[in-house]
Amino acid sequence: MDKIDLLEFLTDHASAGIADVAAEFEVTNPAAGMALLRLLRQGLVARYLDPDRPLYWYALTPKGRARLNHLQQFD
Repeated sequence: MDKIDLLEFLTDHASAGIADVAAEFEVTNPAAGMALLRLLRQGLVARYLDPDRPLYWYALTPKGRARLNHLQQFD
């Protein structure tokens, strides 16, 4: 799972949780969480708390879309 794969996944899914990312890329929840945290710190995703459960959801930000477009030019 690299940055472009994760950004593309989040483009296709309006919001995704750690378990969704872990299942998609066949990695552990901690590995998925760390990957999402790196994107969050770079401003490429936003994190939202589920109001009904103690879960976070992640969604691509405009900066994340711009970065994905940039990375896809070299892919």
